[in-house]
Amino acid sequence: MLDTEQLESKFISIVSTEEFKQLQELYNKAKHVFFFGHGGNMSIAEHAAIDASRLTDKNVHAPGGGVIVTSIQGDTGFNDWMMNWLDIRTRNVNKDECLAIGLSCSTNGASSDCVVTALNWAAENEIPCALWAAQPKEKGINPKVVQVIQHAKHYHTSEILSLAMTYQLIHEAGFSCPTISKNAQKRRFEKLGIESEIETYNQEVPPGLEVQIKNLAIDFDGVVHTFNKGWHDGTCYGAPLPGSLEAIKALSARFNIIIFTAKAKPSRPLVNGKTGTELVIEWLKEHDVYQYVKEVTSEKPRSQIYIDDKGYRFENWYDTLIYLKENYE
Repeated sequence: MLDTEQLESKFISIVSTEEFKQLQELYNKAKHVFFFGHGGNMSIAEHAAIDASRLTDKNVHAPGGGVIVTSIQGDTGFNDWMMNWLDIRTRNVNKDECLAIGLSCSTNGASSDCVVTALNWAAENEIPCALWAAQPKEKGINPKVVQVIQHAKHYHTSEILSLAMTYQLIHEAGFSCPTISKNAQKRRFEKLGIESEIETYNQEVPPGLEVQIKNLAIDFDGVVHTFNKGWHDGTCYGAPLPGSLEAIKALSARFNIIIFTAKAKPSRPLVNGKTGTELVIEWLKEHDVYQYVKEVTSEKPRSQIYIDDKGYRFENWYDTLIYLKENYE
């Protein structure tokens, strides 16, 4: 399974940092925004620029064309081309109203140096600027450059986070990030004559997630299998709890069965060369119920109800605090 490094948790951590909050203030004030990066980050930069131009009132650019990139590189060389592109783009505009954002997955090598050269030039010319990077750049970067660090180990994680960060900037600047068109989706169902889908679609469910209103989330440890030895050796050793397999089979006729478990977390160490998700799926197959399960996940899924041996039914905070005091102090 692809390691996405707990993307949602990383994203929340990033946008909660003081550096990102500082960047958000700069973005809110800026009238002209410039994104740039190499490789996959060049496409992320172009995507960010196009959507920010469409969704905000800002003037947003990225060096997306091969003609301009190769022309400037031919004139100046690889290390200086981004700096020269930024110089060209910021001519005859108030530099106080600009913001330069450089994207980099790596912090070493010619690609990273080129991005930093452009950001250093921006800082020296009093243009607010920021570096988005998978890892911190410790040497050769102007201290005026705001570093928003993702602490990612994979290229794909860093690039996905960078794209999500562009939408966070748009959203927190007071502009809307639209959902996939509800009316277009409904028209598609009408054209196909699928009345059941039209009826489902009219419910208060986000577009594209209509099928999830039938989700039923079931914890694995202590609910489906005994888990009577705790972590033990990391395997799924427990026997099925009485009635659990029969319940999954019966409920699958009415619900989408989602098994949620901390065993499926990507950060969990491999056991016998297998991920926790693979071990849970293996256990479900051994007990002939995997075909009744829609998904195994470590995330809290959308669900009508959650079946969990450690769950507490919340009604109000007064009773909740009393319960916690009586049972967990």
